[in-house]
Amino acid sequence: MIRRLSILARLRPPIRRVVALDPGSRTLKLLLAESEFGHLRIQKEELIDLKAEGLVSPEEIRAHIIETLESWGSPPVALVLPQHVSVSQVIDVPLAPESEIQKLIEEETIRLSGVSESRIVFDFVRMETAAKNRQQFWVTFCQEGDIRERITRLGLEHEELCEILTTANALIAAYQVIPSRSPRAILVHMGAQTTVVVVLLAGQGAFATAFQMGGDFLTRAIARNRNSSEEGAEALKRTTDLLSEPQADPKFAAAVDGWVAELNRQLKEWLERNPALAEEKAGFDFVISGGGFDQPGLVQYVNARAGLKLLPWPEAKPSAMPRPSKGFEVAFGAAIQALGLASQSISLLPADYRALWQRRQSRQRLEFASVALLAVCVLLCVLGTWHNLSLMNRKSALLAKVEAGQDAVKENYSLTSHLLDDYENFRPFFSARQTTVDTLKTLALLQQSRSNRTSWFVVVADQQSYFANPPGVPSTNRVAKTNSTPALTGLSPFTGWAMTFTNPWPARPGIIAELCIPEEPEAARRSLGQIVAALQHERLFSKVDLLSEDLRRIVADPRVVVPDRLFVLSLDFAETDFQKPVAGKRPLPASRNNRRGSRPPTVSPENADSIP
Repeated sequence: MIRRLSILARLRPPIRRVVALDPGSRTLKLLLAESEFGHLRIQKEELIDLKAEGLVSPEEIRAHIIETLESWGSPPVALVLPQHVSVSQVIDVPLAPESEIQKLIEEETIRLSGVSESRIVFDFVRMETAAKNRQQFWVTFCQEGDIRERITRLGLEHEELCEILTTANALIAAYQVIPSRSPRAILVHMGAQTTVVVVLLAGQGAFATAFQMGGDFLTRAIARNRNSSEEGAEALKRTTDLLSEPQADPKFAAAVDGWVAELNRQLKEWLERNPALAEEKAGFDFVISGGGFDQPGLVQYVNARAGLKLLPWPEAKPSAMPRPSKGFEVAFGAAIQALGLASQSISLLPADYRALWQRRQSRQRLEFASVALLAVCVLLCVLGTWHNLSLMNRKSALLAKVEAGQDAVKENYSLTSHLLDDYENFRPFFSARQTTVDTLKTLALLQQSRSNRTSWFVVVADQQSYFANPPGVPSTNRVAKTNSTPALTGLSPFTGWAMTFTNPWPARPGIIAELCIPEEPEAARRSLGQIVAALQHERLFSKVDLLSEDLRRIVADPRVVVPDRLFVLSLDFAETDFQKPVAGKRPLPASRNNRRGSRPPTVSPENADSIP
């Protein structure tokens, strides 16, 4: 005994091809079908008339089948067995766990077959039923010897057999995929030697049988009645209506009546076993197929004399499954089941062929997975390459922008250098002009600061001219604390003599003003503090302070000076952009307190406390 395929074992790759072989006594029908991601297509259909092709011996038949399969690419083969070598029926078993159902059906199959020594191949599928405390299964079984004999006769022992099923199960599979099918139907398939009858309830197989009365039975009746050969009787049967006037043949009509009686007897026996359906025979649609019904007038005669309503095979909608050619219904059903599209699948594949097919499926799935993995790797490589190319393009674009920026910087630097050179040529003129303006403003401020005071300025000079004179002997202001600095040698602009100074060159852009205040010390200190405070608030100066004793020069005429009442003020101009040359690039702006427009640090009038 063999076990049926599990659900996982039935999984196959999404693209598959199969050849369904329906062998008959007069013809061979081959149908090549392909399922591409669940979409079924019929690629080829070939009907081989054995006598017309001269295929008489089994060797010739085998050679022709193998040649045809090789010309189609040697796809897997689904073989259809004659119905009379198998048994298909519904079996009731009590409620039991799934693990015990296999054993229960196996025992019932052995009992029904009546043999215990012969090896039986069987398969089953659960049926939907309303019976209580019972389970119903559609079961088909056959002796393994008969199956192998058919395989050997057709020369398929070395081919890849993917499915073996009976004619009845092939008809059920083909009928179930028709959208417009009736849920209750009786399928009648008349072949050359056998007529197969299948009963469907709720779209499921419920009964199947076969009787040895087919198209050849009617042909032999004509040959006996007319004393002609079977070939002549067959030609007459296919071209002449022998059941209607004016060429009606009563003896031939009697043969047809015998066929109808046998059909009714088979259905009657089934109805007797199912009394609940005895009165519902009229509710079934009789669907016919097979070459035996091609005789002119046969269907009309049966419908009129037997009270049956024989209907042709239903046509499928364009959007549904493809419709096979007339006579290929059984082969089409075998292809549907082999491709895994049947809802009631029964397989009679022997154990060794089943194992070979499972290994092929595993190899095919592995190959399919490998191809899919390779495709994914190629896709990832393509995406990675595209991503890297995108990064390279972006980097190239950024590099081009950087180079363009560098070129712009170089051009800007060159332009700036030219502008600075031009500016440096005009800067001394602007600096001198600024100094002149600042000097004039300073003279105005000094003139304003001595108004209403008994004081006068004895010396007003720029710092460069003032400090160009040799230092004098301290006479009036108290000597300020100074840091010791290295001696500095200078050249007097008036005498040209070399002179040595103890402090670095103190001259800055600004004015030195010597002020004489002939008042009492306390009053002179207040006046001096007021003058210094007023000048400190002017934004023109960055620093206003008394000049230390060691930096003073003897410039004023002693005749216009009051001893001990002479004060020397150092007025430093606020720094401007014209005072320093620009070296290479524009200098950073100076701090706010050192630039024109900034407010100088506040110096309180108490700074004059150092006045004697």
